[in-house]
Amino acid sequence: MLSINVVCIGKLKETYLKEAVYEYQKRLSKYCHIQIIELLDEKLPTKLNASTILEVKQKESIRMLEQIKKDSYVICLDLKR
Repeated sequence: MLSINVVCIGKLKETYLKEAVYEYQKRLSKYCHIQIIELLDEKLPTKLNASTILEVKQKESIRMLEQIKKDSYVICLDLKR
């Protein structure tokens, strides 16, 4: 059976989004195994600058890459695109 892992930074806080994710997981469970992996987001310092933002992104990306198994097919999603 196909296995899908969704790796994301941060946790869902809104109840309606949690319910939507649960509904999709339930519908997809007939066709594949789906797992949502929510990683902790990096704490932001009070003073932000370009180098600090880059450092935070690098730390979070390293944590994400650690969750990806070798020979996985990876699709990256971005809210800004």
